[in-house]
Amino acid sequence: MDHTDIEEQQIVDRYVMGKLPAEEAERFEEHFLSCPECLEQLELAESMQRGFKRAAGQDVAQIAAARQLALVAWLSRLSRSRQMAVLAMALLVVAVLPAGLALRELARERSATGLRNSEEVGKLRSELDASRRDLTAERQARASAVEQLAQARQPQRNVPILFLDAERGGAGESSVRLRLPRTPTWIVLALTIEPPHQPSYSAALLDAHGHELWRGGDLRLNESDSLSLSLPSSLLAPGDYTLAVEGLAPGRKPVAAGRFAFRVLG
Repeated sequence: MDHTDIEEQQIVDRYVMGKLPAEEAERFEEHFLSCPECLEQLELAESMQRGFKRAAGQDVAQIAAARQLALVAWLSRLSRSRQMAVLAMALLVVAVLPAGLALRELARERSATGLRNSEEVGKLRSELDASRRDLTAERQARASAVEQLAQARQPQRNVPILFLDAERGGAGESSVRLRLPRTPTWIVLALTIEPPHQPSYSAALLDAHGHELWRGGDLRLNESDSLSLSLPSSLLAPGDYTLAVEGLAPGRKPVAAGRFAFRVLG
């Protein structure tokens, strides 16, 4: 539906007056919801129609008042018997009148219901569009996750491995260096743990400012009395890092098991 057809076929006026077929009205609603120009014309047409109705209502009220005065004058000229007959007819009309008013009220209610339905349809369309956008974003995220999982299942080449010993004495500049690979990969850290050994360990990765970037538990020693864990290279940026390790034993407080420092180069 374009603007030429709308103007030639007087779509806006016919829509306001309720003379458009249902299918054509639905297509026009889909159009003006996204067309500011047609929406402005529609509001103008509706305001003009309301003005005409108010003017017509005032004219009808004036005519009704004039007719009532004429009726009173006419009745005053009738005989008493003829006045009684006219009053009886008037009572009959009054008895029938509420039915007509009820029909008019029903028509108005249907018109208002149509307007509410149109607003509800617009709201539902907006919610549907938002749901479609969310679904598209979810599908893209799922596809990215599937791709990353497929890459993770492939054998990794040239994986960086850092062998770290616990710091001794005051914290100084770390001698262990790691240069970030050009493509994202995993970095393996091997931590040598000195006795006394604990049933399990937890580790926290801290940046140079002491902010915790990652924490993991249920770490256990291997045959070489070392803890091994792998981190995604995307978690690291150039700078200094520390792994703070604690030993865990049932019913006991965690005990410090060492701090392991390394530096990441860009």
